[in-house]
Amino acid sequence: MRHDNSKRNSEWISASDVGRSEFCPNSVALKYAGAKPSQRALAAQDRGNLKHEQFNRQISTDKRCYVASYLYGVEDPRTETLRQFRDNTLQCSPGGRILIAFYYWLSPVVIKFSKRASWIDWLLRRIVDRLVLRSEQRGKNHDS
Repeated sequence: MRHDNSKRNSEWISASDVGRSEFCPNSVALKYAGAKPSQRALAAQDRGNLKHEQFNRQISTDKRCYVASYLYGVEDPRTETLRQFRDNTLQCSPGGRILIAFYYWLSPVVIKFSKRASWIDWLLRRIVDRLVLRSEQRGKNHDS
């Protein structure tokens, strides 16, 4: 027994169309009836797409840097220096990506112990301070 899939496929409505129908209940019917959007509607769609793209870019920026955020704060320039080192240097090689994954796995545990023992906190700060200094020096050498 054969089924006619062409009729079945024409009955499907995309998730985008379902979403659009929330704002304009007649939009799906108009679309499938062959209606074309106005210039005003196309301009609004372009503005919405641009805003959506900007939002995606904003949330795709990886703000994680657990240890530096713990030591200095999320928005501190030193934390940002380490993020840039991660993104511009480590992220560019397979070994660097493995190191990043290991860091994300290990750093919450290190912070937990650091909060309990001041000597770990002191040692962690010394290590990260040196990493920041080296990252800043590396950045200056690349800018020259």
